[in-house]
Amino acid sequence: MAESAVSHSHPLDTMLAVSDVIQNNRLAQLYTRVLDLDAPTVEELAEGLESSTTTVYDDVKHLVEIGLLERVTETQPHRYRASRVDMTIQADGETFQITPTLLVALAERQSNENINLYIDRHGVSGLATAIEYARAYAQSKMNARIMAREQEIPVLEAETILQELQEIILDAEPDISTSLDIDELDAAVDDRLDE
Repeated sequence: MAESAVSHSHPLDTMLAVSDVIQNNRLAQLYTRVLDLDAPTVEELAEGLESSTTTVYDDVKHLVEIGLLERVTETQPHRYRASRVDMTIQADGETFQITPTLLVALAERQSNENINLYIDRHGVSGLATAIEYARAYAQSKMNARIMAREQEIPVLEAETILQELQEIILDAEPDISTSLDIDELDAAVDDRLDE
């Protein structure tokens, strides 16, 4: 079951649009770049990408058509803004949250070996789950040992992906409250592990 996503879109249309970006790293990188910049033009977007301006133009047009980007100016050169993606998908008894943070993490796959390896081992759904742990990690509600135990993965792997995703979360979700106190968290974890 999927719930809402991009404003004014039917949830199924949004799910298909997001699926398109999840499966195409170039589109994920473009969406992420629009998030990073303040209403960029196609030319500004092309400056930071390896694709030609023509390819970026075609990709921007596609993302506008599927509702993940919106044009914010009427005159040339047009400027674009990323639409807010916020979906909750329930499948096989698990709930997955699809937000811009997931798309940013997917876009990092090509340049971040640790994220790429994690996706290879656990898939996009595993990455979505890891983002939930990383969000709690950034808020001092989680550590690598808990994630490792609950996800049945090595502690080193959990620690590595938590640190990689924490950086992305802090950039993509600036409103997230963070107050990392490792000593306090470790003590709480020890208590939980002893239960």
